[in-house]
Amino acid sequence: MRILTFKRLVGLAAIGGVAYVHQQRGGQWTLDSLGDTLKHLWKTAMTKLEPVQREMRDTLDRATHLDANQRDRERDEPTTRTFRDYKRKDDVGPH
Repeated sequence: MRILTFKRLVGLAAIGGVAYVHQQRGGQWTLDSLGDTLKHLWKTAMTKLEPVQREMRDTLDRATHLDANQRDRERDEPTTRTFRDYKRKDDVGPH
């Protein structure tokens, strides 16, 4: 058994980080105060990730818009299909 695996190191670092921020904010060592610190950390992280989130949303919107335009163009093209278009290629000639 490995005593310090990567997951455990990350977990310990997260706990230490929360404890450090909690101490810097001057919080009391109660569950309510720790919950406030966790909410503060979550809100701060989400605020810092907003530009990335907006950029990803814009990229997806542009990609969706391009796909919609392509579908509209394909729908506007006249398509007349006959039985031969659907006939299997190995069914060539009389049997």
